[in-house]
Amino acid sequence: MAMMLLQLRLPGGKCGLVSAHVSMHTALRLSSLFLLLSVTFFGRSAAASCQQLHTCSSPTTSVSHPAAVSPSAMTDSRSDACPEKIGDVSQLKCAFKLFDADFFPDSKVQEIAEGAVDYNIPIIRANRKSVASVDGGLQNPSPLVFNAKWGNASEQVNIKSRRFDYPSPSGIQRPKNDEDIAFMSVVGLGELIRTGQITSEELTRIFLQRLKRYGDVLQSVVSYTEELAFMQAKEADRLLAEGTYLGPLHGIPYGLKDIIAVPHYRTTWGSKTFKDQVLDIEAWVYKRLKSAGAVLVAKLATGSLAYDDIWFGGRTRNPWNIEEFSTGSSAGPAACTSA
Repeated sequence: MAMMLLQLRLPGGKCGLVSAHVSMHTALRLSSLFLLLSVTFFGRSAAASCQQLHTCSSPTTSVSHPAAVSPSAMTDSRSDACPEKIGDVSQLKCAFKLFDADFFPDSKVQEIAEGAVDYNIPIIRANRKSVASVDGGLQNPSPLVFNAKWGNASEQVNIKSRRFDYPSPSGIQRPKNDEDIAFMSVVGLGELIRTGQITSEELTRIFLQRLKRYGDVLQSVVSYTEELAFMQAKEADRLLAEGTYLGPLHGIPYGLKDIIAVPHYRTTWGSKTFKDQVLDIEAWVYKRLKSAGAVLVAKLATGSLAYDDIWFGGRTRNPWNIEEFSTGSSAGPAACTSA
């Protein structure tokens, strides 16, 4: 879920703010709609886009290449005259077709456009300016910029700085069948490791074998981090042998969805464009899990650009019914956890 702050034009010309909890899917669509309104709707570029998409022209209409748009036309579309052009509702409704939203009456389209000019564009411009100033604009982040280095990269994780309470099970016994191990809780697995009934290295091998058995069927794994996993598992076993226990995640295998950067491994965001991208950055969540002794076994699928169920390697499936799909930015982790 996401919370959106909407500025509404009320009767009498007054404006009001309304906060609403909406699905991320809806939030993305609304954000894209306002972004498209504020950036591409106005001026000649909007008309050119409509022609290219054949949404406002007949099949026989000739379409010029985007490069044919003159610099003067592009400048004109960004000029102060742009607000005057919002009176052309037909162009706006053309762009609304991209969101299957052309059912709005002309008066509502006009109202949305005026709101974008009066409120959304100034906010977007202010956010864009702040991104270039204080800490990457984190005090008022812009939807137009992503920076994987946000945060203090040099900050060291203090594993003793904060602790949380968790159940302290007793009498946990290792199942006779390794298949049953996959369905134990994290707390249960942690107790097996703490009491020496299983090593982290052995547990890591069990989960990697299971991932490889079902990963291709579910299309849920982007990269196996096998070499890193066994290195971390051996370190977890060594620490435990020396009497150091880091907590309930000590030696526990886990997967990260592939929007989280881990050095030397791909961070693809599920996108074909970035399928070979390697970020030499340790994401904060990865640092925290590593400091807690957890063992990374795989980078898991996320829908393209963390959206939907389709990514460059396929379409993530529901393990309860592989004719159905697991969707959203955590499509891969959801399928793997459920399986």
